[in-house]
Amino acid sequence: MWRERLLNGVNMPKHSRPLIVLAALLTLGGCQPAPITGPTIAVMPGPGKSLNQFQNDDYACRGFAQNQSYAPPATGLNSPVGTAAATTTVGAAGGALLGAAGGNAGMGAAIGAGVGLLGGAVYGAHKKNQAEAATQQSYNIAYAQCMTTKGNRVQ
Repeated sequence: MWRERLLNGVNMPKHSRPLIVLAALLTLGGCQPAPITGPTIAVMPGPGKSLNQFQNDDYACRGFAQNQSYAPPATGLNSPVGTAAATTTVGAAGGALLGAAGGNAGMGAAIGAGVGLLGGAVYGAHKKNQAEAATQQSYNIAYAQCMTTKGNRVQ
């Protein structure tokens, strides 16, 4: 009884299951790299610089750093959605094979797909965080170079 409810969904029409999967994938698709909002390093005005001069340098260097730290968008298997979709497919196939050996390929495929989706989502989020950190680091380096060239002090 509980198996049928788990596989069929509690009071859920069969045609609504694909919509739930699509909604989950679209939710994962919203995982875009966070925009860089500014440097994460401390810079102080150079000797004899007014606040207005420092602010002008800061504005110019933020633009320079933004142009130098472009990160290409993640697409295909390099995106969180692509990774999750691929691992879900592989998990479903592996689960179906293992389930078939145990006499219930459908249950195995469902469990394998769930594990694959979860693993792919975690892996995709990890790769996204790594990409964001690398982009922020390149932004900070370009910003520090620019501010130093303009006579300011980078801490």
